[in-house]
Amino acid sequence: MIAKVKLLLVLGIAVGATVSDAPAQTPTRGQVLAEYGDAQALAVDPRGRLYVADAVRDAVEVLSPRGTRKMVLGGSGTRPGEFDLPSDVDPTNGQLILVADAYNGRIQRFSEEGQYLESLPIGQLDRGGSDGWTFQDEQDGGSVQGDGRPVAVARDDEGTIFVLDASTRRLLTWSDLGRSGRISETGDGRLQDPVALALGSGPRVYVADAGKEAVLVYDSFGTFLRRLALPSLPTIRSLTVHRGRLYIVCAERVLVWDRRDGLLAEHAVTLKEPLVDAALRDDGLYFLTPTRLLRRAGW
Repeated sequence: MIAKVKLLLVLGIAVGATVSDAPAQTPTRGQVLAEYGDAQALAVDPRGRLYVADAVRDAVEVLSPRGTRKMVLGGSGTRPGEFDLPSDVDPTNGQLILVADAYNGRIQRFSEEGQYLESLPIGQLDRGGSDGWTFQDEQDGGSVQGDGRPVAVARDDEGTIFVLDASTRRLLTWSDLGRSGRISETGDGRLQDPVALALGSGPRVYVADAGKEAVLVYDSFGTFLRRLALPSLPTIRSLTVHRGRLYIVCAERVLVWDRRDGLLAEHAVTLKEPLVDAALRDDGLYFLTPTRLLRRAGW
């Protein structure tokens, strides 16, 4: 079992990192904004606030672009607002926060102020009941949970929620009211080990599959479209979209892909530990490893 550790904010400390268009070993300076026990995911909202899911504390931390802690969501447990391994976070437009609560088998929704709003069980409910979002616990006092294992979540501008369920290896869709959508995964579209997703224009849903070492593309109904023509990605960890381009985060590199031009760049990233996630803004680039959140000016 992973030991719990306290969060430590470290501002202004330079650490070594290599980031370039081709694999290289020339170090580049970055700034450590925060330290964690086992960080799982990183996201940024339109206002620049950063969201980090930490499995050790079972919490999601919200920070300013400079690393100042604004609030912390969650804590270990099964009750509403608590987490058991938060694996992903989607701040949508900054007014709603969605958290994939993996081992509790649910998606939890919070307001921008961090107030718990409701839960969406993924998979079969432990104690029966109907599908959809629910605010209250079960009548017998038990928490609302599902038997699925949501590892990634994202919401599009139309209100559709996309969830990767690692237990069934499926891409799921839900309406904002909690009604499940149509799923069509056949042939090459069947997932082996889904680990992350990102939403692009089109609309397109990109899914990182660690088992296939590839990125698969679906439409907004969950219908499989194709596999991206990319080199094998044995250490793929996460995906993010910025200004229409897809950034594919692997343990030691970040690939940049465009729908029109294909693979545009491959940036080597050399840190003391594997890269977990990345987020981009016009004024900076953020890297997340299992224990550190770093900021640098860009590539």
